[in-house]
Amino acid sequence: MNHPAQRSNLPWLAAVTAMLMVVAWHCVTFGLMMLRAPSDNEQIFTYLTMTLKTIGEGLLVQGGLAFLVAQWHGERRQEWAFQRPLLLMAVFAGSLLGWDIVIMVLYQGMFMLFGTAMMGHGLQTGIFAFGLALDVVVIASSWWLALLVCRKDRIAMPPPAGQRTRAAGLAGWMQATAVVVGMALLYPLVNAYDAYSPVIVISTWIGALLAGALAFGGAWLGLPRNLSLVRVGRLLSASVLAFVCAYLLLAGVGVVVALLIFGGSGHVDDVIAIAILVALGLIPLLGMLGFQWLWTRVLYTKVRRAAN
Repeated sequence: MNHPAQRSNLPWLAAVTAMLMVVAWHCVTFGLMMLRAPSDNEQIFTYLTMTLKTIGEGLLVQGGLAFLVAQWHGERRQEWAFQRPLLLMAVFAGSLLGWDIVIMVLYQGMFMLFGTAMMGHGLQTGIFAFGLALDVVVIASSWWLALLVCRKDRIAMPPPAGQRTRAAGLAGWMQATAVVVGMALLYPLVNAYDAYSPVIVISTWIGALLAGALAFGGAWLGLPRNLSLVRVGRLLSASVLAFVCAYLLLAGVGVVVALLIFGGSGHVDDVIAIAILVALGLIPLLGMLGFQWLWTRVLYTKVRRAAN
């Protein structure tokens, strides 16, 4: 019989390790930035806000990716526990650190190649999108390396029961991440000062938390009650479809609001116009809840039937 201390929750350990590496790496880079920066309080405040924003994005993206990758590997290969989980996390963290150094050198080379052209809006957006794709490669390859090094420590163990809450939580996490990443892609289009103003940063995170909470509720209602596996592929597909549908609805609502304000608002009583605007503002919120429920229910139909 395995000792209880040998049991480990690998997805959570992977997520926490990735998030700690994000914080440690950006704290070091912020310290180096401060050593080279002039003693200008406004510039230091901008650097600090930029670093906090980057850390927040990294925590969501890399923590969520690490959780999904570890959960996916656990479900496909029945790797639920290891004899020395701390060694597994140490190898994982070391690989992430190595990748961080490689990426820093890569970005330095790109800056030397493009110079001031990197300040252009299009190139900044492209570099950010490239960084997101690179994050997937970094997390997946680092976790694969950690599993390879510690393959002899693997413990055969049945999957943990009651995955409904975990799946709903992951759906909420993904929608919150999508909102933050989507806003980050738009940051280069605004003035540098405005992009790092507390109002924009705080409003972005409030929107992300709201979207995440609604997605959690929709997924919770749509998932089978006796879910034993998250089925990462199905959950990811449902979350992507829900996000796309909800924000297409948001774009449609924006068009209707624009027509209402700039088109025929002169023919509508002020009280009625305000009521319509409030109702239109609630539609996208309900859309996130409804679309997450719909697509989760559709993609988990076979799982529900198999359970019955």
